[in-house]
Amino acid sequence: MQCRSPWPGQHGRYVARPNVNSEAGDLMENDTPAESDDAKTNRRSGVIVRLINLFGLVAIAGTVLSLAASQHWIADVVVQFRVQYLMLLVPSVTLWVGKRFFKRAIVGGLALAANLWFVVPYYSPQDSTMTTTPAVPNSNQAALRLLVLNVLRTNEEIQATLEEVVDENADFLFLMEVSHDWNSHLQGLKDRYPHQQLICRDDYTGVAFLSKYPWKDVEIIDTGDANPPLDFIFSSVGDQTAGFRLIATHPLPPFGAELTDSRDRQLNTLAKRCQSSLPTLMVGDFNLTPWSPRFRQVLDVGQLRDASQGYGISPTLTPLPTLMGGLKVDHVLANCRVTIRDFQLNSCLHSDHQRVIVDFHITATVP
Repeated sequence: MQCRSPWPGQHGRYVARPNVNSEAGDLMENDTPAESDDAKTNRRSGVIVRLINLFGLVAIAGTVLSLAASQHWIADVVVQFRVQYLMLLVPSVTLWVGKRFFKRAIVGGLALAANLWFVVPYYSPQDSTMTTTPAVPNSNQAALRLLVLNVLRTNEEIQATLEEVVDENADFLFLMEVSHDWNSHLQGLKDRYPHQQLICRDDYTGVAFLSKYPWKDVEIIDTGDANPPLDFIFSSVGDQTAGFRLIATHPLPPFGAELTDSRDRQLNTLAKRCQSSLPTLMVGDFNLTPWSPRFRQVLDVGQLRDASQGYGISPTLTPLPTLMGGLKVDHVLANCRVTIRDFQLNSCLHSDHQRVIVDFHITATVP
């Protein structure tokens, strides 16, 4: 930019001269050093390190608070995230060792080991030592298939969801959060599942049990809660000559001390029903992960084992599309007279839960 000089030049003409102030400003701007690529990289690395450090400390705090899970409902909520703590602690402990923060690394390593203690058994074969009565499977029997799915109350793709379910060719279906909109669609499956027990509700407590085979008896158990569990007795099914019991439930989520007590009371009441000579399955969305001492209490009371043991820790509830966002809350438990042949999880496009599919045999007691 140029301006006219107030002084005349040669021949009495005014001459233009450069704007000194403008050039000085431009010179100052040009003299400001730009941030180098190395500096940017170092700044980003510093942010990542601080985040890893923070997440590691959070995981340690959660692991420590989990020690009180059997005494307080908040600690019981915290303990459900053991897998997430494990995933956060691995990079954190690695960082602390590399930075020579040995005290922090030791504490983090202990927290890491504590969480591994609960997770590793799910990658080991099922423990058969808990069998209290000698039993042998009948090799001539075809395995029965059970499917358990929380369909999601807000799910509007009812027909598409049922098509996914029916394609699994299960002998028994237990569906949860079933509203009245599902009633006619489920009735339409009577050709394949003629035996149905439907309790359709427009809140989160609706359930449906569908079977290819008739049951001898069914009881809607009054536990004093809004969501009634179902207790089925089958005398014989297909090639399975022995009768068995199947208990299906969906306790309320533990949002507060009162609801946590309701969930625990219901699960323990049902576990006591499993203390029988009948082969027994206890299934449903328990709103409880295997990492809680309250889950282990249910196993101990009912003398049950988790059918998913030996098949990994894949989550059944995946509200977030991330590796860190899942919880293992849908379960199939069995007593010593039920032989688990296969356990698998299949995704459901229109629900935040996965389909839990279990193939099992009823075992015959050795005389």
